[in-house]
Formats: sequence, structure tokens, C-alpha cells
Amino acid sequence: PANELGDMNCDGVVNNFDIDPFVLALTEPQLYARLYPDCDINNGDINGDGLLNNFDIDPFVECLSLGGG
Repeated sequence: PANELGDMNCDGVVNNFDIDPFVLALTEPQLYARLYPDCDINNGDINGDGLLNNFDIDPFVECLSLGGG
């Protein structure tokens, strides 16, 4: 699903191909929105606090190792 936590490129799978989009969403959210217009940037809010920020990095890595949120 395109709204799965951690699926930052919206290909329906949480894997290593989501790392670069996740970092882009953290560092340049406007560019992320342009490059991934059909993706919800909130897929990167892994800890569920309503914000995509540095506190989502560790949970994102864990999400990758488990294959999705």
C-alpha cells in the first residue's frame, strides 16, 4: 500500500530503496514532494508523533529491518 509506514518511494515495499527518499524527506521536504508527488511524506513519521524529524531515524532503520510498519 502507498500509505505504509517506511515506504518512502511508494512502491509498496519497505526496503533499501526507501533510504534515499527518507533522507530527502528529512532534509528537503519540498524537493521530496516534487520528486514523489503521489507519496505521503508522513510515511516517514515512524514514531507516530505527527512530525517527520530526526526522532524517526532509529524507528525507520528498525522498520527497514522488519520489512515495513
